[in-house]
Amino acid sequence: MLTIDIQTARRFVLGKQGLWPGRRWRGATGTEQAMRDMEYVQLDPLQIIARAHDIALHSRVIDYTPGLWEDITYQQRKFFDWGGWLAARPMDELPYWRVVMRRERMGDSEHDSRVNKMVAEHATVMEEVKTLLRERGTVSNRDFSVADRKRTQSYRGGKDTSLALYYLWRIGEVMTHHREKFERVYALTEAVAPPEFIYEHTDAETDRFLILKELAFHGFAPLKRSSDAFQRGVPLNRKEAALQDLFASGSLIELKVEGWKGTYYALGVDVPLVEELAAGRIPETWTPLDATSTDEVVFLSPL
Repeated sequence: MLTIDIQTARRFVLGKQGLWPGRRWRGATGTEQAMRDMEYVQLDPLQIIARAHDIALHSRVIDYTPGLWEDITYQQRKFFDWGGWLAARPMDELPYWRVVMRRERMGDSEHDSRVNKMVAEHATVMEEVKTLLRERGTVSNRDFSVADRKRTQSYRGGKDTSLALYYLWRIGEVMTHHREKFERVYALTEAVAPPEFIYEHTDAETDRFLILKELAFHGFAPLKRSSDAFQRGVPLNRKEAALQDLFASGSLIELKVEGWKGTYYALGVDVPLVEELAAGRIPETWTPLDATSTDEVVFLSPL
């Protein structure tokens, strides 16, 4: 077990997210690396000063401009967007997320079955939409006239076709091909994802991945919650077995923070980072390219 002080804990969490000790990425190449190191880039359509995801990347990447993430995601196909908690995720993680998509499609007593229920209710119109996608290649909500469609009372969409597209996207049969004014334009999965990523890892591999992904995102966590926005998809009856495997392999370590109650857990591969910070040093890979976070203001995304 590692024991660290509060300052080390704070610097570790901020540093893992690329927010301390200064911006260490630059331009398009740096944007891609930042998106990977952040683990998730939460997407949001609201634009007051700027959209939340653009603010998040600007605070980490020198010379970032709005829209860079879209080129990397939808043109280069290095990321894809997905989830009720909407985020851009690395494309090479798709085989894990396809397991979560399948779990949502199947539904069970231990997992949110709302998606499964809605898929069953809209099965006919979903087949209609898939047929149109095969014919046209891409389709958006705007391609369907309100006057010609059945109205719905869902915040996911006001037409039956809107819900059909959304739930096809949630269960992995379609993906976001690109966006127009932030609205999704859909295509069948095989028209978007590289073929080498259209398969599923095993359930056990996926369980371990989701737990490690959550810890990579947070830096460290107590792992006591039954579910949350990030680890969603691990059935409760599988969680303990996954944790035991991760501890046995050294992938997880226990972490105590002085002055904080309880035990936390972190990634085994992050031990050198924690030790560097505890010794009062900045990890070499975290070296800022320009001004430090002491020298310049860092804008935080509201999300």
